[in-house]
Amino acid sequence: MFNFVTEHSKLNSNLENPPILRLPSEILDHCWSYLRRRDLFQVSGVSRVFWYTSRSRIFQSLNVTLPSPAVPPLNQNLVRRSTNKAPNMLERAATRITSFYSDPSAGELWDMVQDWTVSTAPAIRNNMFFFARSQEKNLALRSVDTIFPFLTCSRNLRSLELVRVNLGRQQWIIIECLPALDTLRLISCLFPPSSHLERPLKLKELAIAGDNFGPRLIEERLVSVLCNPTYLQKLTLIDFLITHTVLAVLSSMAPFPHLTYLSIFVTSPSRDHFFRFLAAIPALATLRIFPWSANITPPHPLPPLSSLRSYDGYPNLLSYIVPGRPVDCVCLVLMMVTTDDDQPDYAIHTELVSTVRDISRSTVPVRKLAIEYFLPTLDNLAAIAKHLPDLHRLDLGLISGPPPLTPEEIIALSESSSEFDLDYTGEPLDTVDTMQVRRIANKAMLQRKSFQGLLSWLAEGRAPLPPKLVTLRLSHSLMGNEDIQCAEGVKQRKLIRCLHGRYPTLREVEMGGCRWWREGVYWSREILEFEET
Repeated sequence: MFNFVTEHSKLNSNLENPPILRLPSEILDHCWSYLRRRDLFQVSGVSRVFWYTSRSRIFQSLNVTLPSPAVPPLNQNLVRRSTNKAPNMLERAATRITSFYSDPSAGELWDMVQDWTVSTAPAIRNNMFFFARSQEKNLALRSVDTIFPFLTCSRNLRSLELVRVNLGRQQWIIIECLPALDTLRLISCLFPPSSHLERPLKLKELAIAGDNFGPRLIEERLVSVLCNPTYLQKLTLIDFLITHTVLAVLSSMAPFPHLTYLSIFVTSPSRDHFFRFLAAIPALATLRIFPWSANITPPHPLPPLSSLRSYDGYPNLLSYIVPGRPVDCVCLVLMMVTTDDDQPDYAIHTELVSTVRDISRSTVPVRKLAIEYFLPTLDNLAAIAKHLPDLHRLDLGLISGPPPLTPEEIIALSESSSEFDLDYTGEPLDTVDTMQVRRIANKAMLQRKSFQGLLSWLAEGRAPLPPKLVTLRLSHSLMGNEDIQCAEGVKQRKLIRCLHGRYPTLREVEMGGCRWWREGVYWSREILEFEET
């Protein structure tokens, strides 16, 4: 009877509320998924209903940035000012975290926290990264020691990301005490010798990434603690300094029966270790060879890899990976390493026609194809249309230079590439001039430096596309994006309609910052905004 009265009173109360407050909580939660974090804070203060439906998203993740003072500037008059800021930052961060986890009324919110990110700001001077001096290292250690114990207050913590953190034994003990933890991301972290635990963690997802600013080492025992063959399902290994050590350990461990995703940076000395490790992953479904890896080929026949569905990497290895396997998703990186020196050279792979033939030898129809550093010639486009007739999505990143990556961007790049959500940008090259150099051999086809020029050729039927194509995505440098946003929408609409007339299944065309999409026979234009969330 009590429950009935309670529900009835709630119903009467709801009838007096505005219509939006009477929407089911599931619908409101879906609405909040489109908002940025700062907007969610504003929404939560509107009403009690908005607060209760948005708080799970607000408190789902916590981000803490700890101070690591900048290297003192050459102007010594600024030394005192620069060194006094860091303790204040630490005090503010510690005060906020302590207040949150010391409030008994916030206990319900603690269990909503599922993701933590703890970052230590890099030491910077003249746009260069330097390793902190002794007093700065002590401050970084004190910062981590102050914040880290609060991790155990979030009993449902599933994901932990650590950026530029010195992981001592105390930190590993706390990590081990997190009962629900299954995802760990370590970005440019330091691993002091003999500071780790002896018992392997039960991680399902592990990511280790870092730049080439050293020294940074990892002990073999720690690798076996982090990589538990019984549980690990997803592994990202893109640390330029410790990859060789990690691969050497992984290649000697027991098979990983549940590992389905591997994104890795491979050097020439690590080639044999990599292929031995590959033989120990029978369930591998996604393989990504990170750009700027060595251009390796296997010395012996590869294992069956009968579950492999997605490949992302260089063309030379593709000829050993894709043919005879059920791969339906391919991303090619045509900018390849040509030397193994400390300062390697790069070259564009030009034999794309033969590579497309290798892709067509997959045992299943290939539905998705993405190509970085693509040279848009008649031969290349005709080969894709001829040999991959079942293609549904085609992403072409027109030739541009390799973008500089921070360690944080490395992880995001690794996760997003499997879904082909990359923005292939960087230092631009002159696409038209490059094609004109190759005009005789490759029948270069564009006379204008824009996506619209390529689109005109496709719409006029001078260059073919796969007949079943649903999504076409063209990307370029920032200069290309500006050109697209300034182009006349009326002319683009005519090209899109003409293109749709030739390819009836086409539903979406994206060019840099401009997106066209179709509902029925009507096309709509959208200017994409790339904002930080």
